[in-house]
Amino acid sequence: MSSDENKYLKPLILDIGCDKFKLGWSGGDFPDIIAPSIYVDRTDYLFNSDVIEGLEDIFIKKEENEYLFGHEALKYQNILKVHEFKKENNYNILSRFFKYYYQQLEIPSEYQFLQPIIIVSPFIMTDLEKTKLQNIFFEEFDFPFLLFLSESKSVLSTLNKSDGVVVNIGESFTYISTIFHGFTNIMARDVFPVSGKELTNHFLNMILTGRGTGKNFYLDYWLAKEIKEKMSLCVLNPKKERRRVKEGFTKYDRTIKLPDNSKIKINQERFMLSEPIFDPKIIHIDYKTLDEIIAKVIKFWDRENWEQLVGSIILSGGGSLIPGLKERLKEELKKHFTDKLKKKIKIIAPAGRENMAWIGGSILFMQGKLEEGWMKNPKLEESNLQEETSTE
Repeated sequence: MSSDENKYLKPLILDIGCDKFKLGWSGGDFPDIIAPSIYVDRTDYLFNSDVIEGLEDIFIKKEENEYLFGHEALKYQNILKVHEFKKENNYNILSRFFKYYYQQLEIPSEYQFLQPIIIVSPFIMTDLEKTKLQNIFFEEFDFPFLLFLSESKSVLSTLNKSDGVVVNIGESFTYISTIFHGFTNIMARDVFPVSGKELTNHFLNMILTGRGTGKNFYLDYWLAKEIKEKMSLCVLNPKKERRRVKEGFTKYDRTIKLPDNSKIKINQERFMLSEPIFDPKIIHIDYKTLDEIIAKVIKFWDRENWEQLVGSIILSGGGSLIPGLKERLKEELKKHFTDKLKKKIKIIAPAGRENMAWIGGSILFMQGKLEEGWMKNPKLEESNLQEETSTE
């Protein structure tokens, strides 16, 4: 096999997140492409002008493409309506989105669409979703092989672990799953209804209602999300910290300059935005807290397994990057276990955990642990059958 074949016929790993789309070559240390999972329709304006004909054309470059994807789409967020194809379950756009970024890998034409595809899949991915993805990659693009890789298994592999509790905090979903000695328990997992988007909306609501600012400001969701990701905190005692802020404590003060050159000052909003994780009722969601859910899924296993599981609670996903979350979660979890187990609780928050699932898939490939579970394109089966028939 030539060096080009070795390079271009390796599997591609695909992680289709609600917030980020990740694509790259197996065996790599990092995805080749990370892009926002968004698109814009070039005709779907946020505004229309009945006064100045062609006003929109001043802002939108003349191109043949009907849609703009990822980073290109983000450039026009204040002009065109931003859509999130994963949240919309828009598989037509997903297909176009994938092709757009696949072409950016600059694969020679003779090797295009010949790679096996590994799709990182959370346990919440339904059979219907998998069928739709099979149709895209087998029927539309003619890729030869497809593998759905458990996201939890992938995350654990980055830490060389065979058991643990994976707490994945994403943009649209937070889910908790467990693996013990390589085995899963369908009862020992759950979906928590507070994720990145809920925290962004909570933060946006605090700012717009003037909490801590005394003024009302206009912020759109995307700007609020950007501020949240840069400024968010999690503290051990939010009531105490709020009291200190009211007494003049300035440690949390930050001044944000908005695109229109106006400024807003935030302080307690920085740590209060993460509080719905530990009290969903703050945002009118009647559900248990994240620590209660984690304790519940651990306790679905036999008691003798609890010690190993509480010592291997792994944070993953972009929403888990909030500074202080690891320490706060550990303190909250202590409420649910005996003194003996309290000492064993360990929260693991690796650097780069927003990409852990993709990296884990790459590691498993390099270790030769992805030999099973592959699906073959039915067209290849038909082609092989025709060849066998013609030679008889």
